[in-house]
Amino acid sequence: DSRHDPQKIDLDFMQFLGENQIPFCIVFTKADKLGSSKLNKQITSYKKKLLQHWETLPTSFLTSSATSLGRDEFLSFIDGVNEDVAKDFK
Repeated sequence: DSRHDPQKIDLDFMQFLGENQIPFCIVFTKADKLGSSKLNKQITSYKKKLLQHWETLPTSFLTSSATSLGRDEFLSFIDGVNEDVAKDFK
């Protein structure tokens, strides 16, 4: 939820994924609930918090189910991941 700061459970889980070399991305949801200025400030703050522990940030997406913002980009990303995984099983 893009309206909230990173929670400890989120940070701990991302740390676990990183330590175990499990790829992941961040999906900032409910982007329609904040004005663009507040949203940009919130996302920047979230990323700064992550950079305290990460050299590079994972891929991230800004989405809204109400407005379909980011839908196509996120689905395209999922398709690409699925294609890469499918290649490993051939």
